[in-house]
Amino acid sequence: MLQGSLNHLSITVSDLGTAMRFYAPMLAYLGYQVDESAGETVRVNIHVATGSAFNIWQADPVLTEERFEVYAPGLHHIAFNVAEKSAVDELGALIPTWGGSVTDGPAVFPYTNHGEYYAVYCRDLDNLKLEFVWMSELEKQYRQAGLIDRRLWDHEEG
Repeated sequence: MLQGSLNHLSITVSDLGTAMRFYAPMLAYLGYQVDESAGETVRVNIHVATGSAFNIWQADPVLTEERFEVYAPGLHHIAFNVAEKSAVDELGALIPTWGGSVTDGPAVFPYTNHGEYYAVYCRDLDNLKLEFVWMSELEKQYRQAGLIDRRLWDHEEG
């Protein structure tokens, strides 16, 4: 692992079981080993290629009615890389089938001077904002360095 890389990210949801109906297929698509345990407190989902984790916690019962607000102090959104541009379109179609809602895109956004930035934005069941992004220069650099292993990125091959 590289110094400074993320080890894990943890989110809190109002209902862990319901949230996993959205997050399990989404994380599996992205290459995570989804925690299928019946745990009532947390699910730890590990990414096979990076070793990072995306943890999903059950909210304190007193706070389950609270909703995420993107422009309140704190977290703004979570962005996931995808290896190919077509994955952005696929995710745009899949998000509603998992219970999420697409808010922007799929489209090209003007967020970088380093090639094309193609993304789709959505909200999960608790209003958390997520982004799935493909960057042409990033894909080029990773392919040149031999860091994209097609088997790890292809969600259909499991």
